[in-house]
Amino acid sequence: MIRFLAVVLGGLIAATLGFVVVARRRQPEPTWEPGLEFNPDFDLTAEEILADIRGEAPTA
Repeated sequence: MIRFLAVVLGGLIAATLGFVVVARRRQPEPTWEPGLEFNPDFDLTAEEILADIRGEAPTA
């Protein structure tokens, strides 16, 4: 009986360690959304920021 419990406990420890190793190797999925790329020339005016806060449509 004690041997059975030792085997079960060892299996649980091994499974936990395996789960930790797999979880640490997992990387976030790369995503790309058009329009979100860095644009150093993009600069909002104070009026455009306030219009965005109010939820108004952007000007063309």
